[in-house]
Amino acid sequence: MPLRTVLETPATRRDTYLLKVSMKLKNFEISGSVELQTANLYWEIHNYANFDGLELTPANDAVVMKWTVPKRNNPWGCYENNFSGMNLYFDDLLFLNISPRDPEMPFTEDACVSHILKVDPNTQHHDPFMRTRNLWAPDDSFRLAFLFQSARVIEIESKTVELIPVP
Repeated sequence: MPLRTVLETPATRRDTYLLKVSMKLKNFEISGSVELQTANLYWEIHNYANFDGLELTPANDAVVMKWTVPKRNNPWGCYENNFSGMNLYFDDLLFLNISPRDPEMPFTEDACVSHILKVDPNTQHHDPFMRTRNLWAPDDSFRLAFLFQSARVIEIESKTVELIPVP
């Protein structure tokens, strides 16, 4: 049976579904299928950045996803963005699910994000595309699903998520 990690407790289910906690993107927006935006900076994480990993910190009830870019002009697909890396800090973690990868794909494809999706936590379907919507109200509950070229999916729900530039 493939390795699968799910972090969800009765308390988090109660918080998420009964109280309808909506995750807040603190300082960024999803501006495309593989692009984030903070103020006037863009962070394209498909063609430019490499996913370096995910760190679960139980003592802080947090997850950090990390990306870096090679040193070159236009490192994020945005000439104004000269940061060498970027972290997404998920605070007050409610849900974490990591699906298996396609074993036929090369391991290099584990570092390449193919899509970022907002998905409905109340819709049951194995395909994340079937759990998204065209329009989201500001108070709608959602999770972020990061789909990788290797077919791995990392799905996270927390109370807040913040984009932290790395110099």
